[in-house]
Amino acid sequence: MKRLRHPRLVHLAAIAGSVALIGSTAACGSSDAGSSGSTGSGDTSAKVDSIAAMVPKSIAQKGTLTIAAATYPPAVIEPANGGTPTGWDIENVNKIAAVMGLKVKIKIVPFNGIIAGLQAARYDAATGEIYATPERTATVTFVTNHESSDALMVPAGSKITSAGSETDLCGHTVAALLGSAEAKLASGLVSKCKSAGKDPITVKTFDSQASVNLALRGGRVEAAVSSASQVAYVMSQAKNQFSLIELPWAPKYKTGLVLGRDGDSAKFAVAVKAATDHLIENGELQKILDKFNEGQGLIEKAEILPASTG
Repeated sequence: MKRLRHPRLVHLAAIAGSVALIGSTAACGSSDAGSSGSTGSGDTSAKVDSIAAMVPKSIAQKGTLTIAAATYPPAVIEPANGGTPTGWDIENVNKIAAVMGLKVKIKIVPFNGIIAGLQAARYDAATGEIYATPERTATVTFVTNHESSDALMVPAGSKITSAGSETDLCGHTVAALLGSAEAKLASGLVSKCKSAGKDPITVKTFDSQASVNLALRGGRVEAAVSSASQVAYVMSQAKNQFSLIELPWAPKYKTGLVLGRDGDSAKFAVAVKAATDHLIENGELQKILDKFNEGQGLIEKAEILPASTG
């Protein structure tokens, strides 16, 4: 039976417990990792001929998609020993590609260069809990498979004990990943603090999530904002060192496979959507989220965003 569940911060303790079982350590830097496109046993990720026939010839003839991803556990987990990346978004894209009769090559890159790389056709697609924002959908196309929300991570014993209002973070120093929706969210608080007559917020950005987390651990910032699942993952790996603060005013975002735009991308997006819907319907994408993310975030049906790219 298909289970459709959306992210709820009330489940984060369970998320932290489950991802602790992964036992992987995220690493910084860039690397290439090949993948066969198969992530599990059985035939549920086997090629579906009717969907594979939808893939443009220019892509089908290549046979392998080059997928950009930034290390962002538990969506993208790069083992410290340089092994093959895993995580729920990596397994999602492998399953989706397999249904289309394609293989996947993951290229770990800095997050801030992903959208530009897609626009320059350096990659066929990108993944890694990338939020579909209006700024991004103006230049690239998303085929959604997941919904995410943000949370704040603070050191245990922090003076920041809640953030029920946006201005609760005024007067504090907050870190975020360079080029991320979280960085924009935090930067947007600057004017709100000024308008409220409160002490200014200081926003510091870093070029990798690992650097964000290290800055928080080293006391260079007071808090870090990232996806709720990423916060839970870090908490599971660093027992009793951090606390999670809910951000009820933060928006929820749809995420999924991100495609650059060329003559075949609109047609390819339709094939990706069909493959994604197939795996939502047969429960395979839910199984991956159960494994890495306490089952949270699956959407009922894939969407192509924007709905029309011309």
